[in-house]
Amino acid sequence: MAVALEPLSTTRVADEVFERLRSRILSGAHHPGEKLPTERDLAEALGVNRASVREALKRLEFLELVEVVHGQGTFVRELGASSALQLVEALLRDRHTITADLMAQLLEFRRRVTLDVVELAARNGTAEHVERARELIEREAQQGTDPQSALELDIQMNALLGEASGNLLYQFVTNLFTKLVRRLGPLYYNRERDHRRSLETHRQLLAAIEQRDPAQARRIIEVMLSYSESKILSEIRRLEAEGAIGPGAEGEAP
Repeated sequence: MAVALEPLSTTRVADEVFERLRSRILSGAHHPGEKLPTERDLAEALGVNRASVREALKRLEFLELVEVVHGQGTFVRELGASSALQLVEALLRDRHTITADLMAQLLEFRRRVTLDVVELAARNGTAEHVERARELIEREAQQGTDPQSALELDIQMNALLGEASGNLLYQFVTNLFTKLVRRLGPLYYNRERDHRRSLETHRQLLAAIEQRDPAQARRIIEVMLSYSESKILSEIRRLEAEGAIGPGAEGEAP
């Protein structure tokens, strides 16, 4: 079976094979229910040995992206059937899989989780968490006009809120969103960003946490997220319209 893939030239062969196949599945190049080419056909198409292909397929199976049916072959699964949260980062790493629709879904998920996190932080945050948040806000007042500094401070604040929630699972998901924020940074953390608005919002959020007021903390962060989401989605739609991202983006997937 002919496979339209370019040969690989790298020492990290198994990793490259895995990333190439994962990208093609996530972008829809291989659709759910489709039978993948045999190990031999994939190895020949990519110019690698079968052991590397076999290892890559095992990793795809672990992520629940494919199902190996003994005696029949390897079949692509529905993306929604996977329970692997690490796929969120993979979707954002490849410009071929980023779309405005996907981004809207991710931001909606982040919003719902973040609202719960700040409520828990207001209930469970300790004096140490409050003091660390105050230090971050003081640094933001001094450095927040610089987009890169603002991004790093926001990342630290997000991680701190996850920790203050007192819930390990929420902390895991918050760490995932931290990667999301870092990857989306240039879409929002730029010279046009209203750093004074962000600073004031963080001050209000800190006050709500100090006062143990979960409802107020939720209201504050909801306004903040609505503002940032609109900015991010506007930029994503522009990039998709220009063909810089999405299935039709120029250049082969990694």
